[in-house]
Amino acid sequence: MKELVIFDVDNTIVKGQSQELFLNFLYKNGYIPIFYYLRIMVWFIFYKLGLVKNPLSIMKYAFVFVKNKEVTEIDIIAEKFFENVLKKRIYPESIDIIKEHQKNGREVILVSNAADILVEKIAKYLNVSEFLSTKLEIIGRRYTGNITGDIMYGGNKLKALNKYLESDNFYPDSLWSYADHSSDIPLLSQTAHPHAVNPTKKLKENAITKNWPILNFRL
Repeated sequence: MKELVIFDVDNTIVKGQSQELFLNFLYKNGYIPIFYYLRIMVWFIFYKLGLVKNPLSIMKYAFVFVKNKEVTEIDIIAEKFFENVLKKRIYPESIDIIKEHQKNGREVILVSNAADILVEKIAKYLNVSEFLSTKLEIIGRRYTGNITGDIMYGGNKLKALNKYLESDNFYPDSLWSYADHSSDIPLLSQTAHPHAVNPTKKLKENAITKNWPILNFRL
């Protein structure tokens, strides 16, 4: 039976929120104006305080900056961000665990609400061929500024993952999972080997109750 390892990205593979880090990079390098930057940063603060639950509206706003830009132009920006910022924030423990799973013949998939332009860079660096993420719409080799389909968050993440599992006949007892947030409890709960990584308070409480391994990664 094929085994699959499911990895969340933010605060599981990468220290921090990859999209918040990207926003900081864009502002510091002059790609976005200050008022645009501040509006999104305020949302991140509210999200961390638990005052905002669904990131759909702010994500639609945040990625307007790619509108009408060529795919190659955004790819160059994303590559600079990955090399100068994101790569340095990848937990060594996550790399070791992924390599060990791959060594044992398990397939690894990344599942993240972050935009595909970011998750693709992380997947490539980790030698992971499959990922599920929020997709930015492209028409005629240019970004429209819109999101294609649903964002990869909460129930949508689980829905997309289940569709992927059905397509390749994976079963719960062949699944491993790693995630940090309480919104990932449904995902973790349906796998045979769930792991709470740098867990939020609610996830940590749930992990203790269910006797899930708790991992604390550090840079």
